[in-house]
Amino acid sequence: MTIQPLTACPPLSPEFVLDADLLSLRFRAGTGRHACMAGQGREAVIVLPEGFRFEDAACRRWAKAVLTEVVRRRAAAVFPPRLAALAGRYDLRYRRVFIKNVRSRWGSCSGLGNINLSLWLMLAPEPLVDYVIKHELAHLNEMNHGPRFWAEVDRMTEGRGRQLERGMREFARVNARLLAYLFSDEA
Repeated sequence: MTIQPLTACPPLSPEFVLDADLLSLRFRAGTGRHACMAGQGREAVIVLPEGFRFEDAACRRWAKAVLTEVVRRRAAAVFPPRLAALAGRYDLRYRRVFIKNVRSRWGSCSGLGNINLSLWLMLAPEPLVDYVIKHELAHLNEMNHGPRFWAEVDRMTEGRGRQLERGMREFARVNARLLAYLFSDEA
């Protein structure tokens, strides 16, 4: 799998576009007093209030917070049904799913059987999103990264668990600058 960098380049600007398999997000100048969200499916447009200035750090901080919330809402719409379908395919039962603004990992599985997914996983290529979900589902049977865990991952990924793990690391490496910006408090 060849990992392409996301086209977005920090800091936020009128030209900023996030274009991923599951989400395409951009800003558009508006004519009203308030911001709003437009778009359907994978398309999301943040329509900015009239006179919005990306040159202003406070405006950029606000835009970044809105961008984060849009990604969170899209992740909340996309991940739970995807998780349910994959869990059903492999006859696995999880308790609950949580979408979090996690910066240190793409997903986790608690001892209670809860699956936590980073909202930023929305930026990964679709096959890697499914890999992370399968990885966390494998933890329902094996709560470690030992040989039995990897056998479970391989069962769900047609023997490609380690390859997909490397793909996820490559995605993070190729997009390190953008991800560091999105994860930071920088405006």
